Formats: sequence, structure tokens, C-alpha cells
Amino acid sequence: MGEILGRVMMVAGSQITVNPEADSVEEGSARIGAVVKVGNANHDVVATISAVRCENNSPSKRTLFADLLGEIVASDEGPSRFKRGVTQYPISGAPVVIATDADLTAIFGPVSRSNLRIGTLHHDARQPAFVLVNELLRKHFAVLGATGSGKSCAVSLLLSAILADYPMAHIILIDPHNEYGRAFGRTAEVVNIDNLQLPFWLFDFEEAVGILVRGGTAQEQEAQALILKDAIIRARRHYAGESPAAAMLSVDTPTPFRVSDLLRFISEAMGRLDKPDTSMPYLRPKTRLESLRDDRRFSFMFSDWLLGQDALSQIVGRLLRIPVSGKPLTIMDLSGVPSEIADVVVSLSCRLLFDFAVWSDRGRMPPVLLVCEEAHRYVPAAEHVGFAGAARAITRIAREGRKYGVSLALISQRPSELSVQALSQCGTIFALRLANELDQRFMETVMPDAARGTLATLSSLGTQEAIVCGEGVPLPMRIRFDDLPRTRRPRSDGADFAKAWQADSADADFRDEGVRRWRQQSRKRLAI
Repeated sequence: MGEILGRVMMVAGSQITVNPEADSVEEGSARIGAVVKVGNANHDVVATISAVRCENNSPSKRTLFADLLGEIVASDEGPSRFKRGVTQYPISGAPVVIATDADLTAIFGPVSRSNLRIGTLHHDARQPAFVLVNELLRKHFAVLGATGSGKSCAVSLLLSAILADYPMAHIILIDPHNEYGRAFGRTAEVVNIDNLQLPFWLFDFEEAVGILVRGGTAQEQEAQALILKDAIIRARRHYAGESPAAAMLSVDTPTPFRVSDLLRFISEAMGRLDKPDTSMPYLRPKTRLESLRDDRRFSFMFSDWLLGQDALSQIVGRLLRIPVSGKPLTIMDLSGVPSEIADVVVSLSCRLLFDFAVWSDRGRMPPVLLVCEEAHRYVPAAEHVGFAGAARAITRIAREGRKYGVSLALISQRPSELSVQALSQCGTIFALRLANELDQRFMETVMPDAARGTLATLSSLGTQEAIVCGEGVPLPMRIRFDDLPRTRRPRSDGADFAKAWQADSADADFRDEGVRRWRQQSRKRLAI
């Protein structure tokens, strides 16, 4: 038996009140987050200390509160094992003891090969912390933490651990700020503005409207959308020719068409007008389309190679890593994508993933993990913020993805601005430091009851520390993530002003190269 901490004074629902022995309190055993157990007839009940109350500043008059979490049950087949839930509650007067190393191993130790080490327990650095891979991925997860809390490094650590054990994984990482490109080396296929290929015909009607319909009143924009819809249908059917399937094509069918045909059909419809003064709904999308086609920043949508052939299979294969070909991770670097359509590109990428999973042979479709960094930008709590198509695509994955083997990871530094509908679907939550009061209050609504006692520590968590709860861990725990080698860390650190301003390191060549990249909208180095 472990060190006696005290005795049960009261049992109320999922919490017990403990009268500690003075010696144990003075020795520091009664720490917030410490794991204790209460002996019962055939098993031990496990709890974690969630609060300590002191009366009249006297150590001998302190009261401990502990949340009941589960039981350690003896097994005939081997060592004792931990299971969630309490079948038989402790009785008043029962001794409360500090969990031993063997107890912690039974609770937190790996129970199968499908476990990943991610760090160590806060209250006992000797004890490694594991996550259950299948439970983590089958039911989605979220990594939430303020800027500087170690959130990006935590994401890199989680993905690196997965890739180390599962080199045939299929993972897509949406990276808005070019943070993760260097963190995964040759295991990642980095897709950026220089090699991105998403032909315009691949966008569905809602996405095409989001790109082309600009200006005018709501009624005028609706008229533009109807004109665009008719022209896209005609362009798709014209490209398909006389095939029997041509008549079945809809505005959203992912089949090729030529932009020149789309422009021609808009012009033909405008030419049939009786009154020239009603041509504005035709001119706006036509002019916008011509402008984008001639803009180098949008060449990933309008290059001749993309518009001249049906490359859907190759695009899907590259995005989903089918086949893996030694690179199980696709990083979608959106930092160079024009901000006005970045959300639309996210919408398309998520929709391609889900639609392919829905229509593929479910017996052969490999599971895919979609990691959405800065998720509050794409699935915001406020419906009027951002592009509705992106929010709809990600929310659909959150709700229905597990049926088709599509897992979702939401990463955000502002959870209060994140859609509750999407976040509520995450079975495991990694909560790093959150200092904002709104974010802390929001976490109370999404964290499971068993973890509520640890929420008060969110603002005091150190860098690389997190509270982990949900399906992916045996029980809620406070951990410290393992260190990442410097070469495997994402580019998420702020500038080191004190060091950088010690020397004049930015010369004229650096300046000229920056101007060249800016003008060409490309990060490629100039060939020498």
C-alpha cells in the first residue's frame, strides 16, 4: 500500500472529501493533480486531487477534494488494469493513499502496441505519458493553446510520433503561415504557391461564386450567381462532347471545362439581352474571371497545363498521398496563396478529401487525418465570418468523417472563436496554456466533467505543458510534452530582437532577393 494521505470524510457524486494527516500535507503529497486511491473490497478507486482548502491557516485543518475517475481491478491474466468509471463508491473513513509507481503504470502505461509516447506526467516526471492511437484518431482531437504555449511544437510532436510508428499514414496538414515545412524533412510533400495545382474547373458552384462574384447589391450578386451557374453547366457539357454522360453533368460535377468556353457562354448570354443597361450582372463575373486568368498569383488555377486535361486523379493522389511513396504527409502551405481566396482553397481541399472518401471503395480506402491549423479562421463561431463553404466542409468532416475513415484535428489559439459544433465532435482535447478569460470560460463548456477540476490551472501551465482529456487517454492528465530537436521544430517562434539587432545581417542581396520574390509572388530562389 502507498503512503497514507488521510481518510474519506464525505462522498458526494463524483467527488470525495478527504481529511488529510498533517504529516502528509507538510511533506507536499497533497498537490493539485496528484493521483490517489481509496481501497475497496475487491478493487481500488482512483481519484485526482482537484482542490485544497485550509481553515485558519492551520495545516492540521486542511481539507482535500478529489475527483473520482475509475478503478484499478485485479486481473487473473496478468497485472492489475485500470478501467474508467466507478462501480462501487468508497465509504466514509476509508483510507486514502498516494498512488504507487505500479499504480501509475497500471493507469497511464501502454496497454497495447497502438500507443504513442508524447511526454511525461506533470506530478511524476519518471512516468511517461501515452495516447491511444485508435481512440485519438477515430473520434477526432483538438490542440488548443495561446501563442507561445508550445502549441505548434505539440502538433509537430504528435504527428512525428504517429509517422515514426506508422510510415504508411495518410495525413494532410493545412499550414496558413509556412510553419511546418521544415519540421518533417523528406517525409512530407510540401504543396505551396510554386507547385500548387487546383484547376478552376475543380471548384464547385459555391466556391466559384466565392471567387468570381464581387460587387453590387445582394440581388445583383444573386443574378451574377445564376448567370455563372448556367455558363458553368454549359461549359462542362461542351467539354464532355457527345458522350451519353454529358447530359447528366451538373454545375458541381468535377469534370474539366475550358475557361475560354465559360467566358464565351457568358458573352453569348449577354448578347441576347434586349436592354444593354442590364448587362452589369454579366460583365462583373466575366471581367473578374479575365482578371484572375491574367494574374500570375492565380496561375495555380488557370495554367494551360491544368485547363487542358483531366488531372483529378493525380491531384487527389498527391493530396491524400495515394500511393504514399515515402511521403505520408502533405503540407498545404497557404502562406503564398492570395488571401482573398485562401479560404476557398481550404474549402476545396477539405471537400475533395471527404467526397473521395465517400465515393471510394470503403474496404480499400485508407484512413486519412486532416490537421487544420488556425481552425478558428475556417470554422469560426460567428457564422458571418470567413467563407461558409470552408466551414461547411470541415464541419461535415467533424460530424460524418469517422464513418468514412476521415479524422480531423483542430488547432487553434482562440478556442472561444472556434465553432462549438466542430469542437464538440473532438473526442480528445489537448489544452495548453490559455490566459484569455473568454477562452477559459469556453473550455468549461467543451471539457468533459472528469477534467473540470483541472481547468483552473489553464492559465498557469508552463510552456510545453498541457491538460489532456478524452477518449485518447486513460484519464485526464497534466503532462509535459517531450522536447523536439531544434531541426524538427516548426517556424513558430517570434523574432529574437535582442540577438538579431546585435549585427547588421541583412545586406543588399537579401533586400534585392526579397523584392524579387515579392514581385514574382514566388519563394523560389533565383537560379545562378
